Amino acid sequence: MYGQQLDLEKYEEDVLEKILNPNDDFEVTRFDHQTYDVTKTSINYDFYLYEEDSQQWLNSYQAKFSTNQIYYFEPPFDKSFWKIDFYDSPTPRTQKSYFTVILPVQQGLTQATVLNNTTPVTIRKPKYVLDYIGDKEGFFLYWLKGRGFLNINTFYMTAKFFDGSTGQFIKMMNTQQNLLPNMYDFPPESYFYYKVDLDYLTQTYQVFNYPTGNRTGTVSNPIKWYEYTNP
Repeated sequence: MYGQQLDLEKYEEDVLEKILNPNDDFEVTRFDHQTYDVTKTSINYDFYLYEEDSQQWLNSYQAKFSTNQIYYFEPPFDKSFWKIDFYDSPTPRTQKSYFTVILPVQQGLTQATVLNNTTPVTIRKPKYVLDYIGDKEGFFLYWLKGRGFLNINTFYMTAKFFDGSTGQFIKMMNTQQNLLPNMYDFPPESYFYYKVDLDYLTQTYQVFNYPTGNRTGTVSNPIKWYEYTNP
């Protein structure tokens, strides 16, 4: 029994050493969006929701909510948000999710509309310009400072919208679905992701269209997400 006790103690020491190993740096660092067009740094998102009545994708929350719900931030709208997930691969069967960014509906640009058919008002719209000032939530990405534990600097980004009126997530695509040769038969790896590259040297990141490889997220070429509709 004494020998078994020594083995258990040795095993415990080995486990603790692995957990507390000072060679593995779990400190997190902040990555900023890499500068483009000489001075610009903002990361830009446009989200398009599908409106059943018009059968169109609209860059407006009015596709899902009434003007009153949006203007007064009533619970169905106020509880909604965008969920951006970052994976190590675009292959659903093998990918692992590593971190998430939440974009609240309380952020974003505004659009003009009319309340109760009489009063001109402005309401939030799903168009985000995130930067160091103004709307900052979601601008920075936080990832491991060191690469000893996980040597990953490329991620594949997906988006979902949590609809507070239904309590369900809506999946988003990087292409308007009706422009595809077949709306319901296509390789998911090509239409549900953007690629994100982290630069450890400058502690910045860039976003690229996947699989074309063109840079996106800029003012002139924002990251565009379109609601996926089931058959």
